[in-house]
Amino acid sequence: MNTMARREGGCRELRDYYGLRPVVSKLCTWYFSNSLSARASMSSSSGYQLGQTAVDHFHEDGFLMIPDYFPLDEMERFSEIVRRDREILLNYPYTSLDADGRPTKLFVWSKLRDDIYSAYARHQALVTPWAQFLGGPVTYFHHKMMMKEPKTPGAWEWHQDYGYYYEHYLRADMGGVMIAIDEASRENGCLEVLRGSHQFGRVNHTRLGDQSEYETAADPRRVKVLMERCERVYCEMSPGTVLFFHSNMLHHSAPNLSDLPRWALITNYTRIDNPPFSAPSSWGQEFESWSSEQVRQATEAYASYQIQRGR
Repeated sequence: MNTMARREGGCRELRDYYGLRPVVSKLCTWYFSNSLSARASMSSSSGYQLGQTAVDHFHEDGFLMIPDYFPLDEMERFSEIVRRDREILLNYPYTSLDADGRPTKLFVWSKLRDDIYSAYARHQALVTPWAQFLGGPVTYFHHKMMMKEPKTPGAWEWHQDYGYYYEHYLRADMGGVMIAIDEASRENGCLEVLRGSHQFGRVNHTRLGDQSEYETAADPRRVKVLMERCERVYCEMSPGTVLFFHSNMLHHSAPNLSDLPRWALITNYTRIDNPPFSAPSSWGQEFESWSSEQVRQATEAYASYQIQRGR
């Protein structure tokens, strides 16, 4: 049996094994050529439900990466709209400094709005898997655009999101999902994770640099020990690839020293019954998730709004 035949046979086995509908050949090729296995795909007949094995792998590894989750043309449209959004992203980004004083940019929202970013935060393709991962209904926490421009020296220190979400919620029943808007590679500072590190629980965090008002860098001594025990994975992603990750997953990203940008949209969710500690009253409430058609309509409405405003 030649290599391609083995790959195609393997893909058929994957579809049977993970309880998923047939996936495109690009996903099959990616599965066999990457160290990060593609462990899930969407099932239109089950409303974005993932197969149980995919959910099990998320719990084991602390993350799950799915290539081509959103079509390339959809991501190109998203990129076109947000990169001309001077009203928000280009005029008012939050610039933070890492431990060496190097800058990186992002924009953070803690409320859902009538715009393209919130539309994707509501997307059933993101909300439904999180309800599976966390074992119950979830609600929106916050979302942000990460904007790593070319030749930007700023990095994000090793941390857990629950390292500082701890200030808002009593349990780590939380997590995030990253949508790659641009190609993410080692050269432009892709996200790096420590596989299975979430199983060791929350690590104490300290303040390094100026990346938040909270202590957002994991204790370097514990990070060093965990790096000896857990596999370091470089999450190289093409536009439209998504990465689901647990709130106790240790992760970081290096500077973007390449000639290419790396933008990504990240949305965070928590179980709706996660007891708040000091969370604002607007958090932890039920919210309406949207179908792909509703998200598409909201996307085009926001594009029309930009034109009307002369953006």
